[in-house]
Amino acid sequence: MKILFSTGCLFHLPIENVFFYAKEAGFDGCDLLIDMKFNSDGYLERVQNCLDILPVYSIHAPFVKMKTWGTTADILTRTINIARTVGARVVNFHPPSWYAMEVQFLKWFREIRDFQKELGCDDVFLAVENMPRTGTRLMLTCFVLNELKDLVDFGVERNLYFTFDTTHFGTFGDDIIAGFLRVFKTGRLKNIHLSDHGFHKSHLFLGKGDLPIVKLLNTLGRLGYDGMITLELDAREFPKTEEPLMRVMKYQYDLIKLHTQRQ
Repeated sequence: MKILFSTGCLFHLPIENVFFYAKEAGFDGCDLLIDMKFNSDGYLERVQNCLDILPVYSIHAPFVKMKTWGTTADILTRTINIARTVGARVVNFHPPSWYAMEVQFLKWFREIRDFQKELGCDDVFLAVENMPRTGTRLMLTCFVLNELKDLVDFGVERNLYFTFDTTHFGTFGDDIIAGFLRVFKTGRLKNIHLSDHGFHKSHLFLGKGDLPIVKLLNTLGRLGYDGMITLELDAREFPKTEEPLMRVMKYQYDLIKLHTQRQ
């Protein structure tokens, strides 16, 4: 089992700082979020230099428009290539959004019969992520395959792997243990995006919301889950100054380690 820190948690800080803080807090590596900074000259080289601090085990494909990268399918292919460059084995991506009118992406998405084969993912696991409902009073399902069963069935049929996001699943009000087990039983679960959810707020510190996070972590430990767990929190959850920031990062890491019974 690898306990990772998502660079998206601290996207506003220099990437070197994020890797350093994650190492000092005890994390095994990083889950690298691809964002607009990758359009800057030399940024990928800066990330490669950070590998001397901690490894990158997983990559998160961008969920913002990367206008110079082509279509969403092109962006996914480029992300897979970045994963190879930094030595990551898992690439996580979101399914198409009907709310954002991703018509071209949806058409391409539905035409693929074997994602691993057709995208040349021989040495990389391509993992699709379950997505949330959005809103407070009117809760909208803005993505295709928003129902976990539909996502799992599609992924197994089309040779995809999975990332299970706890806060996304929590927006449906269903049991996250049952949701995790549905994905885990496929043998295709590669990463868990871990955060709490409550009061219509997502990506909260563990223990700050309503989800049974400790029970989930205990379950992972008992079942011998040997994939990745990525702490993926809203940047607003973190203190602004270094010392308290480091303290809460270490606390979150220690909580995960304790309740998964990882040695």
